[in-house]
Amino acid sequence: MIRWICILFISLVMQAQELRIQVLCTTDMHAAVMPEDAYTLQPAAKGWAQMATLIRAHKAKNPNTLLVDCGDTLQGEPLAYLSARLHPELPDPSMAIMNALGYHAMTVGNHDFDWGQAVARKAEEQATFPWLAANSVLATTGKPAFTPYVVVEYGGAKVGVLGLTTSGMARIADPTAIAGLRFLDAVESARTWVPVLREKEKVDVVVVALHGGLGTAESGLFDDNQALALVERVPGIDLVFGGHTHEAIATRHKGVWILQAQAHGRALAVADLVLKKEKQQWKLLESHGRLVHPTLETVSDPQVLEITAPLRKIAEEYLNTFATNLAVDLDGRWSRMEDSTIVQLLHAVQRKAVGAQLSATFSPSTRYFVPKGPTSIRQFWALMPYENKVARISITGIQVKLWLEHAARYFNFGHLPELVNRAIPGYDFDMIDGVTYALDLTKPLGKRVVDLKFKGQAVKENQAFTMAITSYRLSGGGGYLSAINFKGQPELVNPVSLRNLLFEYVLSQPSLNVPLAESWRTIPALDRERVLVQMK
Repeated sequence: MIRWICILFISLVMQAQELRIQVLCTTDMHAAVMPEDAYTLQPAAKGWAQMATLIRAHKAKNPNTLLVDCGDTLQGEPLAYLSARLHPELPDPSMAIMNALGYHAMTVGNHDFDWGQAVARKAEEQATFPWLAANSVLATTGKPAFTPYVVVEYGGAKVGVLGLTTSGMARIADPTAIAGLRFLDAVESARTWVPVLREKEKVDVVVVALHGGLGTAESGLFDDNQALALVERVPGIDLVFGGHTHEAIATRHKGVWILQAQAHGRALAVADLVLKKEKQQWKLLESHGRLVHPTLETVSDPQVLEITAPLRKIAEEYLNTFATNLAVDLDGRWSRMEDSTIVQLLHAVQRKAVGAQLSATFSPSTRYFVPKGPTSIRQFWALMPYENKVARISITGIQVKLWLEHAARYFNFGHLPELVNRAIPGYDFDMIDGVTYALDLTKPLGKRVVDLKFKGQAVKENQAFTMAITSYRLSGGGGYLSAINFKGQPELVNPVSLRNLLFEYVLSQPSLNVPLAESWRTIPALDRERVLVQMK
């Protein structure tokens, strides 16, 4: 009997020396609340309502639960715009939800600045948890613009969470929205702050919450995505959560888990940490990472529904507002292989917004379709869910050609079974209106643009043009300005968002017709059914 009592005592002592901590992470929620597509209203396993259910279920299993978010939380679905711009008297819906769920920290994302710093700081004040960004400093003083890190203690073990926003912030954010802020390289900043957590704060575990994607171990300075580079180059990191790229990631590098919870609440990143006490100090013994996904059967959290009810009611009334009668279908199915009504509509809005001769833009989706007839604001919002603006730049004929050559990377050779280059996202394939041209897919990259004309005449290399582009392109998105070696400044940036310019254009016309310009084509002509299968 004494023997068994001793064994039980030793077992209990050993268990007392072991601690299990659970870390949960969301990212890129973009104010998605309901488990449905906000534009088609079709059911979808996503959103805060379902995510809250998963979070509460996991917290119930382990009281030692740390809850963090990796940013791009404020901007996205329509209710976020209505909260920020039209109903500032209402609390920010994301902050209210995160407060109710007991978040410990949130890293700032690039889209959290889309409404400007005043709106961002107001939301930060509403949060009962710190906003993190160790690599963001005030331009005038170099002092931190946000809290660099937070330390949370469980059973005597200290967990430090270091927040790092994307190193490419200066390129991708609206310059007016981040005025007065400077963004340092995330990897270099981690070299500074991880030792602070280890040596000054004496933490036992270092977690990095990065608003950035996986990248590569060789990612350079100020790359957008540096999760692998952090693990590769910065000693002392135990766990990395990522964001920004909307990918689902669960991988290990050098024994360190890197997790990224997709976007819009389609996944929850879960890390289980096992610590053991050795000589009065906790050591990380093992870690396990995974992604947990809601399903269509996941119930919606009642508190989230209650918190967001007033704003959701306003949003539904707004989105259901009559817009115009369409005289033609807005069909996106073949909008990346030939001239289309949805791209022509965006061209018309952009050119009018800044008075440009040409317009460069992309097709928002090959799945977008609105039949002719009466339409609502909801259907046009789906075309422009982000806060892009429109700029006018001055370029030459050779730069127009280079722009189109850069766009042509989207296609492989036309004879290959796989037509689309998967390395180039669809939103980085631009078409230009105001000129006519063909993309010859039998030719190598750099030699594909043929028969480039303006008003029926061949475009000359030094011919001057004005062109409307989005602020995303102006900030370097898609690499177009680098591809054409553009060194100038925009002649004009319309301060109104492209989405609101679209609404203004549409609502001003009781009946809207969008004529095709037939401005471009491919050589050889592409088979529509093949395109429909491959261009998602």
